Amino acid sequence: MFDNLVLIAVVIILLWLASFGFYLYTSRQHRDLQQAVESLKRQLDVDHDDGPDKVREW
Repeated sequence: MFDNLVLIAVVIILLWLASFGFYLYTSRQHRDLQQAVESLKRQLDVDHDDGPDKVREW
C-alpha cells in the first residue's frame, strides 16, 4: 500500500515542478512580449510626431 502512496507523491511533486517551470517560462515570454509592444508603441509615437503631411510607405 505504501508503494502506491510513494508513487502518487512522486507524481504530484513532478506535476508541481512542471507547473512551476511552465509558469516561469510563460512569465518570461510575457515580459519579452511586453517589451516588444512597448518598443512598437514608442516607434509609432515617433512616427506620429512627424506630422500629418508625411505619407507613410508600408
